[in-house]
Amino acid sequence: MRIATIPSIGIIMVAALLTLLILHGRVAAYEGDAVAAQPPSAYLLMEAEDAELDGTAVADDTAGYSGSGYVTGFEQAGSSVHFHIQVDKEGFYPLYIGYASVFGDKTNFVEVNGSTAGEKMFPYSPTFQEIGFGDVQLDEGENQISLSTYWGYFDVDYIKLGPRKERSPVQPVKPKLVTPQPSKQAQALMNYMADRYGKNMLAGQQWASSEEMDYIYSVSGKLPAIAGFTASDFGDNARNWASWGGIVAVEWHWEAPMGGREFFAAKTSFDASRAVVAGTEENRLLLEDLDRMADILKTFRDAGIPVLWRPLHEAEGGWFWWGAKGPNVAKQLYAIMFDRFTRQHRLNNLIWVWTTSDTLYSKDWYPGDDSVDIIGVDRYVKAGDYSPLLSVYDSLVDMVGGRKLVAYLENGPIPDPRELRKNKVGWLYFNTWNGKFIMDGLINSEHHVRTVYNHPYVVTLDKFPSESIYGKPPLPYPYPARKQPAGAAETGHN
Repeated sequence: MRIATIPSIGIIMVAALLTLLILHGRVAAYEGDAVAAQPPSAYLLMEAEDAELDGTAVADDTAGYSGSGYVTGFEQAGSSVHFHIQVDKEGFYPLYIGYASVFGDKTNFVEVNGSTAGEKMFPYSPTFQEIGFGDVQLDEGENQISLSTYWGYFDVDYIKLGPRKERSPVQPVKPKLVTPQPSKQAQALMNYMADRYGKNMLAGQQWASSEEMDYIYSVSGKLPAIAGFTASDFGDNARNWASWGGIVAVEWHWEAPMGGREFFAAKTSFDASRAVVAGTEENRLLLEDLDRMADILKTFRDAGIPVLWRPLHEAEGGWFWWGAKGPNVAKQLYAIMFDRFTRQHRLNNLIWVWTTSDTLYSKDWYPGDDSVDIIGVDRYVKAGDYSPLLSVYDSLVDMVGGRKLVAYLENGPIPDPRELRKNKVGWLYFNTWNGKFIMDGLINSEHHVRTVYNHPYVVTLDKFPSESIYGKPPLPYPYPARKQPAGAAETGHN
């Protein structure tokens, strides 16, 4: 194993040599424990064959690699390559990866010091090439950057770190809604979210029953500001949540209008490419579904309740019927819905949310700035990994040029608010999935839930100024009994 370091001041003769190497696109670490000294402006390259291997192997069959080989064998869960790097100053460093992917596009994990930095899609490439990952946050001293199997079946040639950089604060976003003549409640909520963006993160929880809320309150004494609902059964629960002063978020697991009322593409024969063609039976039934959903959403409009509306989520994955026919069809479906809801049904209480991912092709799926208010991502990293997902956040900001609010629309582990502030990552809100994702004590420990919900950076229900949104004070939430913290019986605290 080789360890490379990036000191702030290089040795003159070594720096001159490295400058020549940089001009040829390659900077290698020295053998053993020696220091790869270089000037601050230089790039540091570490060969994969010199790194620590776990379930992988060095190969030299595919031509075009740098150094003496490359690492392959990413075929089993946990198969990985670990690069050990020292830096003399904590900060943000751009990461680049040399790779080949002969079996098509493959997505794999990038981890920094044991936490998920993000997932990276490596596009098909039969030859070795370099791809940018984004910034990684490194601590002063030794750090570990790992590439490990998610999909696997790709080869790693090297990683390369750029010089340390200063990270800009979260940039403000204008609170203009895409809905024509939005309701005063929707505009008030958008104004609040835009004002808090980069300054706070709203706590959110996906609602399956009140059990999740009772659990959160029992361990933290707080409740989330946002409750997420599925469109098939959100009516009374969502109205109650709004009456208690909470924000209502809704996603639609849209069951196909025909060919089997299922939302998974593998379970229905419904052809979305025909549904976007006027006059077809698929299109007629699609519009009927939209009209039925619009009638439900009108009850929220008429009650003065704004809705974070998230349709056609995870389209890029292709596992739902609305994404199975590719980006153009998915965008046409979204456009039909947006036009019908806003123009025909006059639904002016919706704040439109688009779920994307940090893949190379995200822009191909994006419906456009004129019909999206918030962009976000669904991510489920390993249990207990409270990473801020810096590179995922950055990729979404870059995709829309910083013009839209960016949210963590579905999560397992909740990102650590301390790391969010430290890394200047501005997730507008998180929305932890229901059941085990919040209550098993492993994906999110009780201590972590308590820490998050009581952190000053996090907006909980008691901190959310609901009267300024709804125009009336909230009703009292039916709070359950608090769970007694360990040692409370002895100390008398509760």
